Amino acid sequence: MRPLKTLHDRSIDVWSGRVGAVEQIDEYVVRWVNAQNMDQCVYFRMSRSGVVQVQIGEGANLFAETGQALGWDREPWARLTLRAAGKDWQISSPRASVLLSGERAVVTAGPRVFVLTQWGNAECSIQCRLDLASSERVFGLGEKVGGLDKRGRMWTQWSTDVTPHTPDTDPLYQAIPFALLGSQAGWRGLFAATSARTYFDLTQEEALWIGVDEGPLVLELMGGDTPDTVIAQYTALCGRMALPSLMALGFHQSRYSYLRAADVLAVARQFRHHDVPLDAIHLDIDYMDGYRVFTFNPETFADPAELAETTGALGVSLVSIVDPGVKVDDTYAVYQEGHARNYFIRYANGREFHSRVWPGVCAFPDFLRQDVRAWWGEWTQRWLAKGITGIWNDMNEPAWWGMDPDHHLPDAAEESGILHHEDNGTVWPHQAVHNLYALLEAAATYQGMQSTQPRPFILTRSGFSGIQRYAAVWTGDNSSTWEHLAMAIPMCLNLGLSGVPLVGTDIGGFLGECSAELYVRWVQLGSFLPFARAHTDRDTPANEPWAYGAEVLAIARDYIRYRYRLLAYWYTLAREAESTGAPLMRPVWWRDADSVAQECEDEFLVGDSLLVAPVVQEGATQRDVYLPEGQWWNVWEHTWHAGRERTLVSAPRDRLPLFLRAGAIIPLTPVVASTRQWRTSPWPDTLLVIRGTGEGSLFADDGQSTRYREGEYWDIAMATQDQGDQMRIRWTLRNRPTQNALLSLPPLLFRVGPFAKAPHGVMLHQAGRQRELDWHMSQQFCEFTVDLLRDSGMIEIKTT
Repeated sequence: MRPLKTLHDRSIDVWSGRVGAVEQIDEYVVRWVNAQNMDQCVYFRMSRSGVVQVQIGEGANLFAETGQALGWDREPWARLTLRAAGKDWQISSPRASVLLSGERAVVTAGPRVFVLTQWGNAECSIQCRLDLASSERVFGLGEKVGGLDKRGRMWTQWSTDVTPHTPDTDPLYQAIPFALLGSQAGWRGLFAATSARTYFDLTQEEALWIGVDEGPLVLELMGGDTPDTVIAQYTALCGRMALPSLMALGFHQSRYSYLRAADVLAVARQFRHHDVPLDAIHLDIDYMDGYRVFTFNPETFADPAELAETTGALGVSLVSIVDPGVKVDDTYAVYQEGHARNYFIRYANGREFHSRVWPGVCAFPDFLRQDVRAWWGEWTQRWLAKGITGIWNDMNEPAWWGMDPDHHLPDAAEESGILHHEDNGTVWPHQAVHNLYALLEAAATYQGMQSTQPRPFILTRSGFSGIQRYAAVWTGDNSSTWEHLAMAIPMCLNLGLSGVPLVGTDIGGFLGECSAELYVRWVQLGSFLPFARAHTDRDTPANEPWAYGAEVLAIARDYIRYRYRLLAYWYTLAREAESTGAPLMRPVWWRDADSVAQECEDEFLVGDSLLVAPVVQEGATQRDVYLPEGQWWNVWEHTWHAGRERTLVSAPRDRLPLFLRAGAIIPLTPVVASTRQWRTSPWPDTLLVIRGTGEGSLFADDGQSTRYREGEYWDIAMATQDQGDQMRIRWTLRNRPTQNALLSLPPLLFRVGPFAKAPHGVMLHQAGRQRELDWHMSQQFCEFTVDLLRDSGMIEIKTT
């Protein structure tokens, strides 16, 4: 069916409010049935944690079935109690309830209430209305253009290949139907847990309309006092990012394309020559033999294993693009196997579906089938044996261009009747599988890589809720404009708020020519995004740091090195994301949801303690910064600033405004040329502690394996308390490993301040003993060395 343009002013058959029967199907499910039409049903379930599932309409839920097939665990359902209350019905569990009253379903999920009305259908689509408070803002919804607050528009969740995109473009590559609703009163989450095309109509001030093309419409409703508690519940449903490889957190370089192996090696050597850290180079489609996936061009990339060995010696890994389109070619092994085994998507009559993409006419794997995913994983294993370290999944919306070479979009008739098959024989139309296609491809790739890489690195353009389990995400084919630089911040923030922590943008912009000034501002921003990769289009000027001259090279080197200086901080945040689903990159209202903070979309936090205020206007040498609650230390100007106020700060070309929260505890690692130089996860040489009261943590493991899941890691909780006459720093060893490499990590240099006057002394309390430490002052900071891992302890710094 054609995409809908609106939900709130459509003519629909409203079910809510009709005389209906309410019955308990079993101890976990209650059903409301319209007595006049038995096909009009609403099902209610509740998780033990208090998440409420409302399913409007009959039918199987492919997203739920896919999760089961991929081995995802779902929290058990709670037992329900149903009782009549006059004309109303009350459904309850220990942590949630639903009141069915007249035209309304009043859902209480944890501490928050959802009022659903006007559920019904129009032709094949199903929709309902959720009450919104006028003060409530709407965040998340995955990868969307525009500002951070998504109110005022109708948004469609349908993964789409679109180039270029503008501030008006929707939908884009990712389809993530999760909305985070927030105000000072509290937070709510709504997840449309269905793989069909869904809609979020936010054009009315006091209503959010949710719709789906093909039923049922499955809503997961959750509430909390803070945004992180809601995101934790959402990611418990669809999954969390696994602790990534160290390479994923380093700097990556790419272009469309490095045409020869010699070009790739030259770029790697230039990074080393210019002393710029680099972890990976990405190979775009021109490395292939006629754009056939899992092949190298025999002339321009004659010996990929030797290339990988040579770049590897420089600390640089190779990440190759792998599209899902398989060239129809009877002499090509990938196609031969897939065709012979009926592994490709087919029409209802059994004919193989074909469409044009880069290689020409292609077939497309039916990743809904486990045997097809296993087959794709086997080809991925063979690919890694050639020296490839990471996989870049592109064109996986899926993008196909139809059979007419004069057009880049398929004819509707070509897509009609495309079918996918589950392992149990169930057949699904492509409309139901479309949004899941990239997720399933990523799962297949991840499965194949795991046999040789405990922590696979996959980068994907498209995805659905749960994609964070398998892949990092970049925001696709952006443009080299100041508008797209500014757009990158809310776009990446909302992806993080939608459960995708490892996210970034093409540094410098993909389409068009990037100016030196724009590149500087973009590499400054990109160095503080969770995923950092520079990339550009074919036939554009070089985009490596040295391509813009000596001044730009020096600035780019500094900021990429700052990224590597923060690797232990990034790594600890990644562990938090795996544990709780929290984003690495956070809006400034993350811990202080005042109304002004919720309007900020051109600055962000890395973790809770580091505020980044990028310059996104051409020619600007200063910018206005809003600081959330607390006291903030200007990293460059060495001055304190009060929170909940705006301040104008200097931002010359070589300066990205940075602030640290009072009480911040930031581990700083030695700068390395590549994360390959670490024999464990990045271990700091310095612990930067800003005066004030705050908390922090430090996580460390071997950096390579999954042994941390068996307890092989350091987990250190830290807290600071500034009492005026003295400052205390406490740490607790919450977990100790047994691996020798982790037990021999060196002591840390504590750098604590700023102090207007030198302290009177520094006392260490550890392992039941206390002693005075040797210390000295350096630029308002008190410095001393402590073996943090010997035992839990406390440091007292006497200031008067």
